[in-house]
Amino acid sequence: MTTKTAVVCDDDRTLVHIMQFVLAKKGFGVRTAENGAAALALLSAEKPGLLFLDLEMPEKDGFTVLQELQGGGPHKMYVIVLSSHERKETHDKALSLGANEVWVKPFNAGELLRRVEGLIEQGKV
Repeated sequence: MTTKTAVVCDDDRTLVHIMQFVLAKKGFGVRTAENGAAALALLSAEKPGLLFLDLEMPEKDGFTVLQELQGGGPHKMYVIVLSSHERKETHDKALSLGANEVWVKPFNAGELLRRVEGLIEQGKV
C-alpha cells in the first residue's frame, strides 16, 4: 500500500503535533516545516498530495510560498491554507494564488479529522 504524503507548514508547534497525529491516523506520511523557506525546500524534495500552509510565518509567509509554487511544474497537490483571519480579501487572495481551500484557525482535532476524511471520501487527496 502506498502511503499518501502530507506537508504541514506552520510555526505553531502544538498545532503541528495535533495535525501530525490526526493525519498519520488517516494513513498519511507527514513532513513538517516551521517557515515558508523550509516549506519550499521540502516541497522541492517531496511530492506530497496534500499541503497545509499557514499564512503568517517567519522568513517567507504563506502568500509568498503560494506565489513561488505557481511556477513549480506539473505536480498537483491539494493546498489548504490555514489562516487566523476571517477576512474575505485574505481568503480570496489565497485562493487566487492556487490554494484549494482556506481553513480558519483555531480548529480542534475532531474537526480536522472530519474534514480530512471528507477530502479522502471526495477523492481530493
